[in-house]
Parts: sequence; structure tokens; C-alpha cells
Amino acid sequence: MKTLVTLVAILGLGFATALNAKKLPSVAAKLPVSLKETIAENLDYPSKAEMNMIEGDVWLKICVNEESLLKIVEISATDPLLGEFVKKELSSLYVENPGCKAGQIYYLKIKFDITSNNR
Repeated sequence: MKTLVTLVAILGLGFATALNAKKLPSVAAKLPVSLKETIAENLDYPSKAEMNMIEGDVWLKICVNEESLLKIVEISATDPLLGEFVKKELSSLYVENPGCKAGQIYYLKIKFDITSNNR
């Protein structure tokens, strides 16, 4: 069993899901590479979600403050477990050299997929 967590910077996408996901604005600034890498390094597949075969998406509106801490401005998820996990893992994450101006808003989609290697 292999797990995959995908980070996607949202550029011109609108979303509507059946659960609690909200529609985000269609235009967003491009996520700096250093910020994307820091998030990816600090986010694994939640073990409880993996055990229960839960997949889904989490949409974030984020910024980095003057102290280089990641702040989640808004969060929406197709599954509450995934949303809470991302919120817990990323809230106040320190981002060294974020490559962005403090307070700049970015939109991010995190995709949680469970893929099988059974052949």
C-alpha cells in the first residue's frame, strides 16, 4: 500500500463539493517554491485516515506573518478528519525564507489519495 499527498497551488480554479468545502476566489498568487516545500516536508498522510481509507481534498487560504509563521486564514475540506489534521499540522509552522511578503494571501489545495500497488 502506497500513500500519496499532493500539494497543488490553485491558479484560477473554483470549487464546489458536496460536504463542507467552500468556494474560493478564482485568482490567487503563485505559491513560492520554498513555502510549498516547507508545507510538503511537514505534512504526511494522517494515519487514521489511511487506516479508514479516507481520501479527499483540503483547500486553504494561507499567509506567512512577520515572524515567518504560517497562518491559516480559511480552511475547507471534503472530510472533517483531513481538515482537522491539516489545521493541526500546519498552524503556526515556521517557514524559513518563505519567499513572500508578510501577509500575502495564497490559496492551496492539498489532495490526499490512497493508491494501491497490488499487481
